[in-house]
Amino acid sequence: MKEKFPFQSSLKTNPENDFLNLQSYLFITSKQLTRLFYYSKVTPHQVILLSMLFGLSASYLIILNDKILILIGAALLFYKNVLDKVDGSLARAKGLDSRRGRFYDSISDFIVTLSSFGAISYFLSLKYTDPGLFVIGFAAMISSMLQCSYFIYYQVSFIKNTGKNTVNRIDESITDEDKIQQDKWTTFLQRIFLLIYGWQDKLFNKIDKYLFMRFISNSCESTLSSRFDRERNPDLAGQETHYTKLWYQNKPFLTLASSLSIGTHIFLICIAAIIGAFEYYLFVNLICMNLLLIYSIIFHYRTSKKQLLSN
Repeated sequence: MKEKFPFQSSLKTNPENDFLNLQSYLFITSKQLTRLFYYSKVTPHQVILLSMLFGLSASYLIILNDKILILIGAALLFYKNVLDKVDGSLARAKGLDSRRGRFYDSISDFIVTLSSFGAISYFLSLKYTDPGLFVIGFAAMISSMLQCSYFIYYQVSFIKNTGKNTVNRIDESITDEDKIQQDKWTTFLQRIFLLIYGWQDKLFNKIDKYLFMRFISNSCESTLSSRFDRERNPDLAGQETHYTKLWYQNKPFLTLASSLSIGTHIFLICIAAIIGAFEYYLFVNLICMNLLLIYSIIFHYRTSKKQLLSN
């Protein structure tokens, strides 16, 4: 008799304390694929490789002047995003989630991102005979990475604050413990990860610390920032935990921020490929999505403060 598929274990967050992730509407058949791979010998690392191959193939097909090949490329790119969901779910279901897999996943995402925006830039530079479009394409790539990293930063914070185990860390800097416990290949991958994403995490960490301290000070409880006061008065430590919960478990904000994730960009690129208008996607990416990012930051602060006042 086959072992029952542990659906609850495959989830990234606790079902009883989850938020509406808008990306879930794009993960079509991800649950069925995870279940299928669970009962096979397929490993999470193999799914990551398949996802990357889908993305690289799509990067080539979506810029060809052939409607059928473009549709195939768009489908491959869309399912590259679905497989991104499947590899993590499969790892959790099989109990194979690991630090190495975490870095494989993120680095493969970057490789596909680089190939996708390189292909888009190449296509537009030929269409408008302007090599300068590579600069705009590069700016759009950085823009999409920042938007995705912003959501992931707070998603990981939410997971950790709700007590769910995850191999992801908010700060992936190499620690002495990493050097002792990890093999050299995993540490090497971690260095590559930090080269690509480390500066983004540090940027959002600084922004987050600044806004969180303002959130606390504006609550007329600025003494919570003092370690001395927390140690002398246990009630203050309890209040700080309350503030942390309000800040990092702000579900309306997380739902809004989820629209900035990689799935949104992949979906928009697919649409742009089908209608043959990558320039519209670059406009949405650089203007509309960055305005949404700024609004998300403001929305986070204001709604957290509103929840505090209503309690």
